[in-house]
Amino acid sequence: MLKVVLFLIAGCVIAVVAWLLAGIPGHVAVSVGAYTIETSAPFAIVMLVAMVVLILLVLRIGRGLRGIPKAGAGWNRRRRGSSGQRAITRVLVALAAGEQGAARKQAQRARHLLGDSPQTLLLVAEAGRLSGREDEAEEAYRALTKHKDAKFLGFRGMLRQAVDRRDWSEALVIANQAEAAHPGTTWLRQQRAELALQTENWAEAIELVGSDPRRLTYYVAAADAEPDPHRALSFAKQAWKQNPAFTPAVLAYAGRLRSAGHERRAQSCIAEAWKQAPHPDLASFALALEPDKLTRAQAAKRLAARNPADLESQVLLARVALDAGLTGEARHQVEVAENERPPQRRLCLMIAEIEEQERGDTEAGRLAQRDALRRAATAEPDPHWQCTKCRADHTTWHPKCSICGNIGTLQWVTAAQTSRLPIVVA
Repeated sequence: MLKVVLFLIAGCVIAVVAWLLAGIPGHVAVSVGAYTIETSAPFAIVMLVAMVVLILLVLRIGRGLRGIPKAGAGWNRRRRGSSGQRAITRVLVALAAGEQGAARKQAQRARHLLGDSPQTLLLVAEAGRLSGREDEAEEAYRALTKHKDAKFLGFRGMLRQAVDRRDWSEALVIANQAEAAHPGTTWLRQQRAELALQTENWAEAIELVGSDPRRLTYYVAAADAEPDPHRALSFAKQAWKQNPAFTPAVLAYAGRLRSAGHERRAQSCIAEAWKQAPHPDLASFALALEPDKLTRAQAAKRLAARNPADLESQVLLARVALDAGLTGEARHQVEVAENERPPQRRLCLMIAEIEEQERGDTEAGRLAQRDALRRAATAEPDPHWQCTKCRADHTTWHPKCSICGNIGTLQWVTAAQTSRLPIVVA
């Protein structure tokens, strides 16, 4: 109904306009060269309006013709975009289904259709990595680093690849670039901490690692590796504070105190540690500056008095007595030690030395030495450092096991502890 009303109104308007035009008096003459065209004023007005409409129509058609290539390109772009989005969806579905080959194929198709956008590059890299095409993944990750807003994703992927191939120097460079691209991320801090541990940059590991039961090991290792004596003393003191009975920590702190001229404080730390957990290395440090064998024996007695019932105190007294030529005292200490616990290899070997000093190269001396060496072959092994992960034995303490590479796993164990020590699977 509305259309009919509008049609009637339009017809009325046209009729009125035509009646008004028809009522305009006069003639219009147009001369072009030898030709002259004369017509009435109303007809001239109608022709003029028709000409204007015709010109506008021609211009509109021309503009439409010129826009055909652009419209075609837009249509093609929309078609490629739609196909690319479908390819991205197929990539995600294939990755979720574990179909690496299909994911890689669709990722390449999405890249062809959509270009090197951050989304397509990331999908290409992940699909290539899961398919074992590390070269394709690295190329896509590197292309990602050229996008301002997505460069962190590229550095993260490259860092993961460097870590997987254990290229620690390259991983450190990439980690620093990632930190510059997106500073303060928790994941990157953890990665940098792990790299610091792998490259044995203990000071940086202390700064990056948060709560960690191996932090004591890091402080000891940092003290040993630090060239600055003041920082080394600070690291050693932190280690000693965390566990004043842990021999490597005590030795690290006492060693720095001795280097700084604080010998009395160093000896006090050794004495306190001996009271809690005697260790042969503590005795070696405490007696290192004694000028002769007799003064060493006196110093050993003072140290052993801190924990006289411990086996290490008895072994120490026997050792310094034997070195001083006091074979009777040495034999007494060895016998006391053997009476209280199963004999160890070092005690049997010490008996062999005592027999050699007392009896010399005699038949009785050789028989006594042979008997002591025979008992040493079947005696309990001496206490030693052992890795709790791979059970490898070590002569000295290290922050990292040289066999399995685990950090903070070396423990001082006796024969009884060795038999009870479980193998911990990393």
